[in-house]
Amino acid sequence: MYKSRLMVDDVFADAKAAGFTVLRHWGFLDIGTSGGTDSVHGPADGVWFQHWDGEKPAFNDGPDGLQRLDHVLYAARRAGIRVIIPLTNNWRDFGGMDQYVRWRGAEHHDDFYTDPVIRGWYRDWVTHLLNRVNTLTGVAYKDDPTIMAWELANEPRCKGSGVYPQSPRCSTHTVTRWADEMSRHLKSVDRRHLVGVGDEGFFCDGPDAGHWTVNCGEGVDSIALSRLPAVDVLGYHLYPDHWGTDADWSVRWIERHNREAKRIGKPALLGEFGWHDKTTRNPVYQRWTDTFIRTGGTGFLYWILSGGQDDGTLYPDYDGYTVYCPSPVCTTLANAGETIRRGFRPRPPVADHDTAVTTAGTPVTLTPTSNDIAYAGKVRPSTIDLDPTVRGQQRSLTVTGGRFALGVGGLVVFTPADGFQGRAVASYTVRDTAGRLSNAAELTVTVKPVPGDPIQLASWETGLEGWAPGDWQTDAGTLARTDDFATDGAYGLRVTATGGGWFGVTLPEPVDLSAKSVLRYDLRTSPSAGTGASIAVQTGAGWAWCQSEFGWVSQGRTATVEIELGTQMSCDAAALADVRAILIWVSPGVHDLDHLRAE
Repeated sequence: MYKSRLMVDDVFADAKAAGFTVLRHWGFLDIGTSGGTDSVHGPADGVWFQHWDGEKPAFNDGPDGLQRLDHVLYAARRAGIRVIIPLTNNWRDFGGMDQYVRWRGAEHHDDFYTDPVIRGWYRDWVTHLLNRVNTLTGVAYKDDPTIMAWELANEPRCKGSGVYPQSPRCSTHTVTRWADEMSRHLKSVDRRHLVGVGDEGFFCDGPDAGHWTVNCGEGVDSIALSRLPAVDVLGYHLYPDHWGTDADWSVRWIERHNREAKRIGKPALLGEFGWHDKTTRNPVYQRWTDTFIRTGGTGFLYWILSGGQDDGTLYPDYDGYTVYCPSPVCTTLANAGETIRRGFRPRPPVADHDTAVTTAGTPVTLTPTSNDIAYAGKVRPSTIDLDPTVRGQQRSLTVTGGRFALGVGGLVVFTPADGFQGRAVASYTVRDTAGRLSNAAELTVTVKPVPGDPIQLASWETGLEGWAPGDWQTDAGTLARTDDFATDGAYGLRVTATGGGWFGVTLPEPVDLSAKSVLRYDLRTSPSAGTGASIAVQTGAGWAWCQSEFGWVSQGRTATVEIELGTQMSCDAAALADVRAILIWVSPGVHDLDHLRAE
């Protein structure tokens, strides 16, 4: 909603190509003042929907406001996809409930549910949004068939992100009374669309019930909420990684919610779910969606689908849950969605990508079929084909970097070539017991240097290798591979820097630089312009920015730029143990780079 139209269109194109029929996206973006001060979270890329005008929340109906949401609905309509829209957020992201509390000058997160002035502001927001006429389609939101359902909030609870504390008086009755009032108000404005609460589906079995998801402690009673007369669906979420549970527990969570929905007589919507472990995600998602379908669920939505950015790179997987489309796991989810719509039918198996890490000169074993799935049968590991482009089963394959070989029981051994560091990739397919052939999936082995050896970070031998201008810059320049300057191999990187700026890459795997002392790269400056010389890295799960001091290399020079990690970077060795991205500063001009390494 706050990104470019190109990015919005790309997500819907990916969803349509995958066969998805419904997406869920935010319908809120609240800040402090119109200048962004006194914000819980702040504008997102300069976009916001509500701000404080000194007396009350004011609506931003312009091109940096709700016209962005107009385009989301327009793009969804063109793609033939319907949407579910939560109207505020329990968490601080994009403002949400805590921004209302700040506007009011209140003290507790749950004042959002009880303070009469705040409740009035929220009702006003609902009324304004639902009555809004889309500037691109001419259709009022309340009449738009593109919208499948509204949700009162995303994951309402008594407690939020910690910006404001929970009061001792908040209980399940607090949230349920609020949901009753607001669902009735929403229906008074819009009787065409379904209404859900947007909660995570916690139960209230009693204070001594055991696990916190069922003991009433979060202020959520899924049964009471779904029984409200103006609420049309029983919705729930599923995050065992965050909730201290596991995949088996999750199966029971799905079964119970679908059973309760059937008893109440309302559809069951699994509105968000995620599983962090990518090595088991494919079979886990098959098991969960099979359970959902078997127990009568109506529809599910996974967290999270992201698409391409304006620079052509993928939107980063910030929280570790992203499933891009197309991909093997996307296929598994799309198959489950089609089963809900059309019933079960035999399908080819789905092979998923596999990764391994080893050190230079050390073989490593992969078990490709451990995360592959089959339908009405099993995957046959002995049928792995290591080169689907060649007719017949190929049991071995030599690639740049080493050799893959299929062994007993479907194990694949990769042996690195002498002196190789970097990533070696092979594709494979597999058959099920009925002989059906899977998609092609990738085997990727990262070969790290022996401790103490240099770490090769970029050499551009295979292309741009994901390098691009930083996406926050509007006119930094362009990149191309060149054979006119190469200090390691046959190719380097040519930077045509128009405005100048940061150029870099999100690394395929986090890199540990804590034991290294220096970063080096080779540089040839333009005959007519010099360049600033600096390196930045982004570290840790929060992608913290860490930057070196600036140097200068004059025009018409060839030099090796050296950055001392212990003295010239703005972060310490602990941060450098988890480097997620690396960037190089280049000033305006045409400059060539090669052989970025840590030593």
